[in-house]
Amino acid sequence: MDAELARLGLAERSVRLLAGRDIWASITPLLAPRRNLVAAFGHVGPGAAALLPLQPGDTLITDASLDTVLSGATSPHALLHWVKAGVIVHSLRGLNAKLVIAEDDPSFVVVGSADVTAAGPRQLFEAVTLSHERHTVEEAQEAWLEWCDLAGPSLTAGDLEPLLEQYGAGKPVTARPATATRPAAAPARPVVTSRPATPVRPAAVTPPPSPVRPAAPAPSPVRPAPGTSAAGTSATAAGSPATGSPVRPATAPATPATAPGGTPAAPGTPATGSPAPSPTGSSAVPGAQDHPAEAAQAGTDPATTSAAEPVAAEPEAPEATEATDVPRPAWPRPAELYLVSLVEGGEPSAEAEYRLEELQREYNHPGEDGESPFRVELLWADDGQGQDPPRTLRAGVHVIPVYSQKQGRPLVGSRIEAPGLVLQAHIDEFAYPRRTYCYVLTRQSAAKPAFGDLRKALAAIGEKPNFRNSFQVPRKIEALLGLWPDLGYDPR
Repeated sequence: MDAELARLGLAERSVRLLAGRDIWASITPLLAPRRNLVAAFGHVGPGAAALLPLQPGDTLITDASLDTVLSGATSPHALLHWVKAGVIVHSLRGLNAKLVIAEDDPSFVVVGSADVTAAGPRQLFEAVTLSHERHTVEEAQEAWLEWCDLAGPSLTAGDLEPLLEQYGAGKPVTARPATATRPAAAPARPVVTSRPATPVRPAAVTPPPSPVRPAAPAPSPVRPAPGTSAAGTSATAAGSPATGSPVRPATAPATPATAPGGTPAAPGTPATGSPAPSPTGSSAVPGAQDHPAEAAQAGTDPATTSAAEPVAAEPEAPEATEATDVPRPAWPRPAELYLVSLVEGGEPSAEAEYRLEELQREYNHPGEDGESPFRVELLWADDGQGQDPPRTLRAGVHVIPVYSQKQGRPLVGSRIEAPGLVLQAHIDEFAYPRRTYCYVLTRQSAAKPAFGDLRKALAAIGEKPNFRNSFQVPRKIEALLGLWPDLGYDPR
């Protein structure tokens, strides 16, 4: 790494300034040996590929709107060359940035005044800075990702070919002033094209979040209804209701009081001369049976206590089912997959933790035949943390958690987790800010990809991360699942 920093001129400092009339002669050699480049240039001129050495899989954002192409500021010929070579190109109207990020190790950013144009005889005085300072690189990545989200889908050859004949057709023409010996110049002819001018491709309209929220959590996609479960049958047989509060344990039935002499008292009559039995069914005075004298001093008859004990004893609650006795949960292949942006930190509510314990007793499983174990995890996101969680999260869909460090915006190196199956999801309307809880059935994977890997996997098929809508097209889902190749799924 030290040798690479020395080649960049950053061996002893974190920022370097490049200036001159032929600035790309200094920038291109620094970028040529690098891979995983992402760039944003408002204007791209002819011959840009010789200046900016983008490789297949690299990504460029530029302004390829019709007005910019007509003015000659952006060349569709250069963009078409890159698209055919496998470079991913997006268009963002109004973009005026000049930025290149090399994401390999060591990562660095180049930002300044230079567009990707060969000025020729009209070489301009330019200045750019080169930096490998970590926070600066992360801020550049955040800005680039935001532009990528605002840009439309990646351009195709079919989008660019109609623009070839439009390139430079709208440059302003200045007429010579009229003189006494020469007639005034004729007005400039309007631009006539063989086909109507159309934008490259409008950005997709994001539908507003659904205002409909379920009144209660949806039933589990991998378990029968509670009324038919084994736990529900046992609870009913024991005399407890089959259903209860989802956030509070059921209260044990009251034991009838015992009157003096060991005779059960009538309903509604308080017991006299005898303390109330403890929750374990023993006397309130420890050791009353072994030490009669002490029991007598305490006002308790050992014989009475012994006679009342069978009556006061409560049936022991059945122990929680061991993880090995839990049936293996279903693990379907994702058919609807969301990216959910989360910010680490905070504490869940007591009700959410209690529900998590219930689901863990029901679903946690060590796996069969050496497969990865199943676990239930609790995720939550507060409103206002950058990209709010989708309001359509429900039981049966899958999610990929993306943990962001700053304002809910993921960085290239942000941590992501393997896809999980949503068991339940609900919104805590009483929390401030409002919080979305999601209980997810997960499995551990040996692969540890980052958000940059996810973005590249989608870019390989001409897509980009989307935190608002779900992925339902099979090729998009397969591109995401390929980041965790060791996670098997049940056959359909």
